[in-house]
Amino acid sequence: MIIAIDGPAGAGKSTVSRMLADRLGCVRLDTGALYRVVGLAATRAGVGPDDPDLGRFVAGLAIDVEPDHIRLDGQDVDRAIRTPEASAAASRYAAVPAVRDALLDLQRRLGRARDTVIDGRDIGTVVFPDADVKIFLTAAPEQRARRRLAELVERGIDADFAAVLADIEQRDKQDSERAVAPLRRADDAVEVDTSRLDLPGSVDRCEAVVRAALGGGSS
Repeated sequence: MIIAIDGPAGAGKSTVSRMLADRLGCVRLDTGALYRVVGLAATRAGVGPDDPDLGRFVAGLAIDVEPDHIRLDGQDVDRAIRTPEASAAASRYAAVPAVRDALLDLQRRLGRARDTVIDGRDIGTVVFPDADVKIFLTAAPEQRARRRLAELVERGIDADFAAVLADIEQRDKQDSERAVAPLRRADDAVEVDTSRLDLPGSVDRCEAVVRAALGGGSS
């Protein structure tokens, strides 16, 4: 079983997907983290988005996905990929077809290994268009910025609201306007707006959507 959760930056996909997976007894795959790792690795190596060898570079990365951490060449980079800079880099590199091609097989292989809740930008439209359940998780930009800021502060990362909101709005623009796999709601996805929902309420709503789609209740 594959449950696809797409949505814009800061919508709470990571936390909601993790909690939903726990409730449903599934594993959870954060595909956005894969693009953040690519952005981090490429930036560190000086390989730009226009580099003709970028696809080969990405294919050669040693990326290991664990339940609570993601590793690059054996190093835990979960904290390093959660900064606003890493977020911006992820959006730039995710717009490159060679990067998406290099990560597509990895995402599909990981997703099909077990019952999985997968979150990202194009899961229901490109990676798993035949997913059993599709949810488009969203919220107002200001609310997303407040949530992202709280997450950064909790991780001990310095940030301010104006900068986080600007990053959110820039990510929205880049993700929705890119030529390859732009962010959009799949035609058969259920939209869940969490602007007025707290975290438990957001998870409850998504769980209701899943159980209704699978014949276990109403949404």
